[in-house]
Amino acid sequence: MYVILVGGGKIGYYLTKTLLRQEREVTVVEKNPVKCAKLEDEFGDIVVCGDGAKPQVLEEAGCARADVVVALTGEDEDNFVICQLARKKFHVARAIARINNPRNEQVFRELGAARTVSSTAVIANLIEMEVVTRKITTLLTFQSGEMTILEVVLPRSSPVAEHQVKDVAFPEGCLLVSVLRRDKVIVPRGDTVLQGGDRLIALTAAQRRYDLQRVLLGEQS
Repeated sequence: MYVILVGGGKIGYYLTKTLLRQEREVTVVEKNPVKCAKLEDEFGDIVVCGDGAKPQVLEEAGCARADVVVALTGEDEDNFVICQLARKKFHVARAIARINNPRNEQVFRELGAARTVSSTAVIANLIEMEVVTRKITTLLTFQSGEMTILEVVLPRSSPVAEHQVKDVAFPEGCLLVSVLRRDKVIVPRGDTVLQGGDRLIALTAAQRRYDLQRVLLGEQS
């Protein structure tokens, strides 16, 4: 999944680190040359220096192939324009806007510009909810995006298939809640054997989601 973040302030910086840690493809667009230099020092060539409210800058960032565009500037007007360009000109499926003034939220919604959010954690989870895969689904987030309930379809090739729950090295902060097997709901015990095709419902800290996915699916996310 390819994500473009427009705005390299604190939220943009930490969200970039989060997405890179999750092994997402990311480009950061920032118009302040000083901030650009600092971002380039840490992140390298994923930084585009320019005004993300201008079509040519979004084009340079590869907006035409982006799955998600997130407008994070300190100006609501710019965020509105960025999201409109992403959706109308570049046909990006999902545009997410940071709202600096809560009074503008209703305006954004009425004009249909984007989803609106106001924190790094919520933005990260909104992006994640747009990821459609055959094997893992975000069912619910809570505690300001810090906790997530996931459904994972366990493939027969999973490294934990045919293993007892007690022998699975679940990451810290992750809890297996239930196992759905055909028409049965199984409350997992230590001696419960996981099988290919099982649908696992797990509670996990958001920052551990990808650790859990690797344990259960044995693949890079």
